[in-house]
This record gives sequence, structure tokens and C-alpha cells, in this order.
Amino acid sequence: MTITAVICDTREPTWVQALKFDNAMVACSKLESGDLLVTCDDGALLAIERKTASDLLGSISENRIWTQLAGIKALTPWAYLMITGELRRMKDGKVRAEGRQTGWDWAAVQGALLQAQEMGVFVIHAADNADFEPAVIRLASRSHRTEMLVPPARKARILSDAEKVLCSLPGIGLEKVIPIIEYTGSVAWALVHLSELADTEHVPGVGPGTKRAVRAVLGLKEDQELAVWSAD
Repeated sequence: MTITAVICDTREPTWVQALKFDNAMVACSKLESGDLLVTCDDGALLAIERKTASDLLGSISENRIWTQLAGIKALTPWAYLMITGELRRMKDGKVRAEGRQTGWDWAAVQGALLQAQEMGVFVIHAADNADFEPAVIRLASRSHRTEMLVPPARKARILSDAEKVLCSLPGIGLEKVIPIIEYTGSVAWALVHLSELADTEHVPGVGPGTKRAVRAVLGLKEDQELAVWSAD
């Protein structure tokens, strides 16, 4: 995606108003909300509120940032708060902004940035003024699809009916079913080993107490055992 047009607020510094944004059509006008409105060739509208690190702290202190962010969020779902310049946490937990120490707590600033994102405004950082234009171009080049396809971290698998039988036994549960079947080779042999009288076979994750509980559920008497017989 590329930038097709940019409207820059006339209250922005002259260096911002002079940016070319990859030779897109650029106009300057007094905006009611945002410092930069960017249209992309996929039809997306980006609304950007630009803050230096120092201006960010002042905006939070005066509570004007929330009105500003609400304004750009009302324009488009692609609303961004772009912070230019250094914003660093010092060892004492205070904030260093643009090379100077401030009295701000880092946690308080992070809480404000989190609140901005909870409003639906994305927070992004540009390294400095020189990185502002490239950062806007990077935003425009991103996909603006309303859906994001994300593969699951792990594949889902529905338990077989036999596995459900094992899951229903006391002390087994979902976590133990697969290791037990892998160890015993089948659900039938799993039932044999889980209900044996003598503790000759150590099934992973299964102790004598679980075996006694399984035997009780299966209704086995003291002199009874399950077995798997071959037809031949």
C-alpha cells in the first residue's frame, strides 16, 4: 500500500508541512482532529496525532490528550498516537524525555499509553523528527484489512470415543490420556494396566491410588482383573 494524499494541520511545524511523503499529494489545512490525515491506495484513512516526548507528558498532565485521541478515533479505526523522540525509563523509575530528567513516574506514563490503546488508538514511536516521515510511510504500507488471519499456536483435535472413556476415569483427565495411550499402545491395554492388581507396570502419571479408584469405577472385585486375549 502507498500514500495517495496527505492533509497536514497548519499548526504543525514548517518542517512537517514541508514533508513529501513519497511525492504524494500534500495539502495543509486547519484540522479539527489530528495532526496528519493520510489516505492510502487501498482506501484506508489514517489519522495521526504527533507528539514529541515532552509534549506527550504535557498533554497527559493537562488531560487534553484524551479529547485529541477521541477526535481521531471518531474519524477512522486507523487512529495512531505517534511519539517522536526519546522516552526512557531511568533506574529510579522516573522518565527521561528528550535528554532531560522529568518528575514523571514511568508506570504513570505507561498507564496513560495503555489507556490510549484501550480507547482504540494505536501507540507507535518514531526515533526522532527525521524518522517521522518514514514512520508514516511504514504505517501506510501495512495491510489495512479488517480481519487478521492468525494460525493457532497448537492444532486442535477432538478426542475419540475410546479416549473419552479414559478421560472419564478418576484421576486421568485430558492431560494424561495421550501419554497413557502412547505408553500402552491402545485404549484396551490402557484399561488393563490401569486396573491391574499388582503394581508391575508403571503407567506414566498413574499411581496406586488412581488404580484403586479405576478398579472401583469398573466394578472389579479383589480377585478379578481385565485382560486382552488374542483370538488365536
